[in-house]
Amino acid sequence: MPSSKVINEVLDRIKSKEFRGPTRVTQAALRALSDASRASRSGSSRQFLEEQAAYGDLLIKTRPTAILLANGVRQVMDAIRKGVDQGLKVSDLQETVSDTVDLFLMQMERSAAQIGDIGARRIRDGDTILCYGYSTSVLSIVQRALEQGKDLKVIVCESRPEFEGRLMAKEFLKLKVPTTMIIDSAVSHFIKDIDRVLTGADAVSANGAVINKIGTSMIAAVAHYSRVNVFVAASIHKFSPETIFGELVEIEEQDPSLIIPSEMMSQFWGMEIRNPAFDVTPPEHIDLIVTERGVIPPQGAIMILRQHEEISLGGLTGAQ
Repeated sequence: MPSSKVINEVLDRIKSKEFRGPTRVTQAALRALSDASRASRSGSSRQFLEEQAAYGDLLIKTRPTAILLANGVRQVMDAIRKGVDQGLKVSDLQETVSDTVDLFLMQMERSAAQIGDIGARRIRDGDTILCYGYSTSVLSIVQRALEQGKDLKVIVCESRPEFEGRLMAKEFLKLKVPTTMIIDSAVSHFIKDIDRVLTGADAVSANGAVINKIGTSMIAAVAHYSRVNVFVAASIHKFSPETIFGELVEIEEQDPSLIIPSEMMSQFWGMEIRNPAFDVTPPEHIDLIVTERGVIPPQGAIMILRQHEEISLGGLTGAQ
């Protein structure tokens, strides 16, 4: 297994949760992959391909639920394989990686802006919006709605156990949006005051189910049975091609110390602690998914995947 200082550093930073949300994670990981490719000392194009594939696998495994990252790595690896087939030299392949990463990151920025424009059309003047977790796409929608002159209020859940809601609240306060924070379990109490529920996504499966921060499915269920619309903001790069064939998106488990601090564990000796990072919201609890290609019902996810030609359905990063 090849070793790279820049890859190891970004892996540590991702594991320490320095980056919040799949967009930030993907940006950092792909930039590290680009830097590592430029530092490569591979003696052949085939060796370079194998080296970059190994780095890509490491990055994906550190956040397996972040389909945006997986699809970004997949796009880079597809470009390298094509270059190898064309007989490009290592120096040419290094340029290919850099160009492909820059293109993917640019696509991400453009997608966020387009999602903001499209999603803002679904927000009405005077709406009170409930937000859960941290999402750059949600921030884009709210910011664009404000730019359109709409008067909004937001209610932000804490999003335990890592409290991403606090970070989200800070972003809303910067936008000068009237912001209220509540504990996650108070959603059913406040749902009568909510006009829209707005969340991001780490992944969207072929059947329209959404994988997002743990607790999303509970909030979506409360909203669904209270007849409050649930909108999910997700780039098409977060749609998981493997789920077309019935594969499940892996749900990561986090450090138990986020539930009970390590210094208190002796008081609960022998007790098992489960701390999944994400859950699955069924499509029937989601009204719309806002993508850069437009607004679709959850059932339209399969069509997005079939039309999205840039996503290869053959393996993920292996050199092949």
